[in-house]
Amino acid sequence: MGERPTPDNDTNKGKDMKIVAFDTETYLIAPGRLAPKLVCASFATGASPTSQDRQLLAAPDAIKHFESLLADPEVTLVGHNVAYDIAVFVNAGVDHSLVWREYKAGRVLCTRIIQILRNIALGWTKGDHTGKRPKYSLSYLVEEHLNESIEGKYGEDVWRLRYHELDGLPVSEYPEAAYNYALLDAVYTWRVYNALMNPSAAMGGCADLDDVVPQCVADYALHLISAWGLRTDADAVDALEVSLRERVTTAMRKLQQAGIYRANGTKDLTRVRELVSASYGGQPPTTAKGAVSTATAILEECSNPDLRLLASISAEQKLLTTYVPLLRAGTKRPINARYSLVDSGRTSASKPNVQNQPRYGGVRECFVPRAGHVYVCADYHIAELCSLAQVLLNMYGSSRMAKALQEGRELHIETAAGILGIKYEEALERHKAGDKEVKRARQLAKAMNFGLPGGLGAESFVSFAKTTYGVEINANRAKQLKDLWLRRYPEMTRYFRDIGQQCNNGGGVYTLEQSVSKRKRGNVHFTSACNSHFQGLTADGAKAALTEVVRESFIEKDSALFGCRAVVFVHDEIIMECPEERAPEAAERLSTVMVEQMKRYCPNIPVKAEAHLMNRWYKNAEPVYRDGVLVLWEPGE
Repeated sequence: MGERPTPDNDTNKGKDMKIVAFDTETYLIAPGRLAPKLVCASFATGASPTSQDRQLLAAPDAIKHFESLLADPEVTLVGHNVAYDIAVFVNAGVDHSLVWREYKAGRVLCTRIIQILRNIALGWTKGDHTGKRPKYSLSYLVEEHLNESIEGKYGEDVWRLRYHELDGLPVSEYPEAAYNYALLDAVYTWRVYNALMNPSAAMGGCADLDDVVPQCVADYALHLISAWGLRTDADAVDALEVSLRERVTTAMRKLQQAGIYRANGTKDLTRVRELVSASYGGQPPTTAKGAVSTATAILEECSNPDLRLLASISAEQKLLTTYVPLLRAGTKRPINARYSLVDSGRTSASKPNVQNQPRYGGVRECFVPRAGHVYVCADYHIAELCSLAQVLLNMYGSSRMAKALQEGRELHIETAAGILGIKYEEALERHKAGDKEVKRARQLAKAMNFGLPGGLGAESFVSFAKTTYGVEINANRAKQLKDLWLRRYPEMTRYFRDIGQQCNNGGGVYTLEQSVSKRKRGNVHFTSACNSHFQGLTADGAKAALTEVVRESFIEKDSALFGCRAVVFVHDEIIMECPEERAPEAAERLSTVMVEQMKRYCPNIPVKAEAHLMNRWYKNAEPVYRDGVLVLWEPGE
């Protein structure tokens, strides 16, 4: 059960590989251009200043040399933020199939990803042993690992952002400062990599760090998603802006009448604090410094309707000032969201955060596929519950949760049956018939199934159930429901007990190891440990699926995904742009790949990833078939 996938985890350990660090200099990165034109590239095979260990080549020679390195099975290529440099080479004409082959073989590594994984293993993602918050630029790693500063990054005659001026020139004609700066980046990368791999490093080397190769490959797939980007519909953006402005204007009038905003448009915080205090009966929540809190979450919970209006309008004002301009830019060029690796193994997204779209209606629907294309989307069904069931099997050999899933039971109905004290079959039939009691129980069951595995206590579960699922219960009822849930899935009691014991043994925290990828996460406390086991497993399987989907879309000419492009990755969901005429075939292949890859991580649990088609990004879209063929989902269906 849960055997470790091997194809992408072979990091050539034990082999005497030649390490070649490289770095590109390009035209400037710009919105919609994350793989700009190559000007030159530097290569380093050592730290000495001899020409044998380092070289700088202009674009034509750099491309030939890079392809020769890709073709050499004894070479491991290393870069810092290497996905960017690889994409630059591919954009310059390097054979993409060679790139994917070397990535999958573990011969393309990224010092930024290695550093992130190291910090995750040490529990340093929020701050290292000195309290200093980590950064991941090459200059930061040079300072940390080499105790040096990179030369030539700042100053009056800095070349870092000027290499486009040298395009077409032989490197022999470069100014000395431009030549030296470009050459040194590869040397610094080589030295940082060797420092990271050094087993005698002060905090332990990274040579035996698990999960490096899959994370480096996934980082490349995510960079390609970012580089392709998302487009938006001008009419939808216009409608969204009009709607937001009308709502903000109307709300501002009401808030001025309530004294919350002054006539000049400034907010009267003294008045806001007075109203918050009154709303909480004179005992309002406070900030760390003891002031009355005016945080959005506090305002949303107030009994005063004007304060709740203020909370909602603050979000809409931010949408107008930050999100609408970004969406409007997407009508002219691609929007390039950026993805990063976080502690649990999941990803985060920024600029914009496509993984957590604003709740306001009409925002998500601004995103549309390019002309002649449709969105093909697939997401895993109850992905983290499936992963949790697999984790429980890996840990204990048996699990009632796993058994229910293996028998084809709908897990929320299974839990709802326990809430109502009836058999599963009766709950299922009543739910199919539209029984309101079972429907309410199932909604509560969703809150339990998705909230309780993370180790929530009664008070926290009350808040989670209301905020996430609109279910209102008190603390006493929450405790009863948790006890019921633990009786339904008794292996979870052992799960919580074992994690609690490990936390106790470590003085409140410990180092967790993922059951399949063996990736380590240090300094986890109880709730983060409870979540990390199954969140991490889901993330590993989903990123493996994303990697294969993106690979096929670029190089596998016989795949139904070839020529399609992934545009969004949301934890357990992939959205692609596909030519409209072959979208059903692409959807079927997307679903198949996602299931196959997740089964590598959850081999004993049924995995589902249904696909659907959309002509814009809809939250509630579902598969729609006509005469057995998948067709576009439309609102109202």
